[in-house]
Amino acid sequence: MACMTTRILTASAALAVVTAVSACEPQNPPAPGAAVPTGHYVLVGIGSDTVPQRNVGLTIESDGSISGTGPCNTYSAKQTATPPAFKLGPLITTRMACSGLAGQLENRFFAAVGQADGISYQGGVLKITGPTYLTFEPGYRKDEK
Repeated sequence: MACMTTRILTASAALAVVTAVSACEPQNPPAPGAAVPTGHYVLVGIGSDTVPQRNVGLTIESDGSISGTGPCNTYSAKQTATPPAFKLGPLITTRMACSGLAGQLENRFFAAVGQADGISYQGGVLKITGPTYLTFEPGYRKDEK
């Protein structure tokens, strides 16, 4: 009887370890190369900073090209990589004067998107990654619709 109890405890311990380890694994990992939904997004984070003004918009077209409006200027670029990779051709922007915090945010955004090398969409959040990551939610800039 002691041998039977030991086997049951050993089996129970093994099951507990397997269950604990599997709980750490993602339950629904995204498929490699999964498509990023087209449409309109609004910037909510740049690096570890939040963007509460919601004044940077991004539109992803069916061909992967992007366009949008920052606090001061509009922009567009062709996507030259297949997700999850991200590489833009030249970033074309208007050249309106942009100063203060709006100018700082816009310059930081243009630099980050221009250096980005990855893109993913999971849980309703679009991430463009690179030296500085950008976080977007579906939607429009606060003054668009």
